[in-house]
Amino acid sequence: MCLTLANAATVLEHLNSVRPTRGYTRTLHHAGHLSPGDLWRAVDGEYPRTAILVRRHDGRIILTDQYGTTFAYPAAAVIPTAVPDALPVVNRTRPVHLSTRGTAA
Repeated sequence: MCLTLANAATVLEHLNSVRPTRGYTRTLHHAGHLSPGDLWRAVDGEYPRTAILVRRHDGRIILTDQYGTTFAYPAAAVIPTAVPDALPVVNRTRPVHLSTRGTAA
């Protein structure tokens, strides 16, 4: 399951990014909803981490972040998460057709 604002247990506030990345909305989700690629806030006050591995074992959810650090939560826990802003549409142009018809050689 992918984290969205619609499936959040609680939607908190939106934060603009101070990094050269996009902003995100702080949320709370049930730990069992996380999938690889989702963002969660493992440490309060830090930028969200990306879950690269999600394991479910004996009523626990074990999340591994992009740095290889592992965190464990009860499967029924509601944990701090983040939903990234949609990517902006920039430099949208019509597709270029590579046709040689009607061109001079």
